Amino acid sequence: MKFRKPKELVAEALVRTGVKRPKLLFQPGRGDFFNRIAYRLVKGDYGVVRAEELGEEIRPGKVVEECGGLKLLAFRGAVEADAAVVRRPGTVDLSGVKLSYPDFAVDLSLFSELLPQERKSLAVQLEIAYGTVKDFFTPENFFLTGVTPEARRFLGEFFSPRVPFPVLGSLEGYDTVIVLDPSGEEEFTHEEVTPNTLIVVGGIVDSSKRLEGSTRRIIPEAFHRRITYKGIVELVPDRINEIIKIVCDYLTSDSSLYEAVRRNLTRDSKLHFMRRLVQNSIVRFRYRGELLRGIPYDLYRKWKEELSLTDFYFRKAARHVGGFFVFRPSIFDKVTGRERVRGKEVFVLKELNDEDVVVRYP
Repeated sequence: MKFRKPKELVAEALVRTGVKRPKLLFQPGRGDFFNRIAYRLVKGDYGVVRAEELGEEIRPGKVVEECGGLKLLAFRGAVEADAAVVRRPGTVDLSGVKLSYPDFAVDLSLFSELLPQERKSLAVQLEIAYGTVKDFFTPENFFLTGVTPEARRFLGEFFSPRVPFPVLGSLEGYDTVIVLDPSGEEEFTHEEVTPNTLIVVGGIVDSSKRLEGSTRRIIPEAFHRRITYKGIVELVPDRINEIIKIVCDYLTSDSSLYEAVRRNLTRDSKLHFMRRLVQNSIVRFRYRGELLRGIPYDLYRKWKEELSLTDFYFRKAARHVGGFFVFRPSIFDKVTGRERVRGKEVFVLKELNDEDVVVRYP
């Protein structure tokens, strides 16, 4: 199923009560501060007080976010506020807002196999992933699982004086447990997710592909589902926080999984994909005794447009194959024969004209 963020539910509830322009009487925090504030409003840590009930003047502010017909104000501006968000219980009743979401867990059962630098990177990714879950859902929806004594000691030192996220002691009570696994037989879909689902991401930070394929060892009895872009695993970012962001985005939008992946592509994931694409799509030609490498124009145009790739990505990919050029189909009209070099097919050209070449990447 799909979910609505806390801020969407809170904004809708406030508009129903007649509050449309509340102003923060404190500095906004980091991340999606409206979503984080909405959670604390529902929990009762913060409150909303109407302007006429506050007992003091609310200075005009500027709109810092709009959501569901509500304009959230902060700082100084020209927009008149009709209520205030304060750090105490308020007078506007939000008890009817219910927040029910799936849980996320990062599994640390493979922690002993990580190198020292990878462990530090893991801790950083955990902290960012926790913030991501707070930006989409609530801080109550993030856990660690499979925590070994070694992992617990490391986290205790890294996050001293207190590890900010709880450890999930048992998987009992969940209707469904889904492990995100690049080698999973089926793709991840929101249709398998309910508020009583646990989504598990492997705590794998692998700088040299030592642990490739090890995700299948995590909770083997659970459903293992893969995230791809139209069947392509290489395009999916591999950092823990980036994977969780894709899933959160997908579960809180009308988009397909592919669209969510494309929205959250990173530079590294694009570069990784481009290297694989060029390596696997190279067509070899021999012209005047020189071996040339090329890729078809249709393939080049498809990915350049679909992923908004700039020449930067093609130049980087070219370094891994010794350069290549992009050719039009007309180049095959100049082929006079074929040969095999080290098991690879090579087309022999009688000529190579400028109109056959779209661009070169040395």
